Amino acid sequence: MHNLLSSEVFPDQRLPVAGERIELRGDVAPHSHAFFEIAVVVAGRGTHVSAAGDVELRPDSVVVLRPGEWHGYTDCAGLVVRNAYLGADVFALLSGALVPGGGAPSPAHPTVQHAMRLLEASVAEQWTLDRLAAQVNLAPGYLVRLFGRTAGISPMAYLNRIRAERAAGLLIETELPIAVIGATVGWHDPSHATRRFRTTFGLSPSQYRATFRPQKRAFTRSVEPVGKDSHHDVPAHP
Repeated sequence: MHNLLSSEVFPDQRLPVAGERIELRGDVAPHSHAFFEIAVVVAGRGTHVSAAGDVELRPDSVVVLRPGEWHGYTDCAGLVVRNAYLGADVFALLSGALVPGGGAPSPAHPTVQHAMRLLEASVAEQWTLDRLAAQVNLAPGYLVRLFGRTAGISPMAYLNRIRAERAAGLLIETELPIAVIGATVGWHDPSHATRRFRTTFGLSPSQYRATFRPQKRAFTRSVEPVGKDSHHDVPAHP
């Protein structure tokens, strides 16, 4: 099962909101993601599968998924879905924007984008703020300020978030022990790994695996985008 990361869907971390309209021409294998998804059926029929069970879909059906939930589709017959994707922290960002004096986020800084890609490419590395700052040729304090203006979090908080997302995928896709998964994403202390994971998803790793790991089911995937409504280019993943 593939776990979709926030960075795959929201190139601009300042306001993690995106959408698309897609046509499902076949079954869609179970997958999870670390953001909210709201799917509205525009046309056709099908069956939505998730940990909550199978639900028949028809025009005007609505599916709402919170971060960490897995789902998929079967028996698709001309099923067209309009999806909206919202980052896990989007409501806090919007609340800040609505408060008088909250201000709009500053434009993305290319150095911050470069730092994010470095962290994502080597998530298991033992990163420190000083090491990351040296990699992008900035003073540590200045990098923290740039991150705060661009992503609304610190560099190390961003690292912990993507580590939690990678760990979530491994919990669902593999039989690896939780301690091994923690070490694989850079958390070598199991207690520390559990605390960090719970901070992101609200569940311990063992609870997450027990709750969201799907029953074994045969799927094939066939998805054809028929139009997009987001500002960014987003891959088709209902």
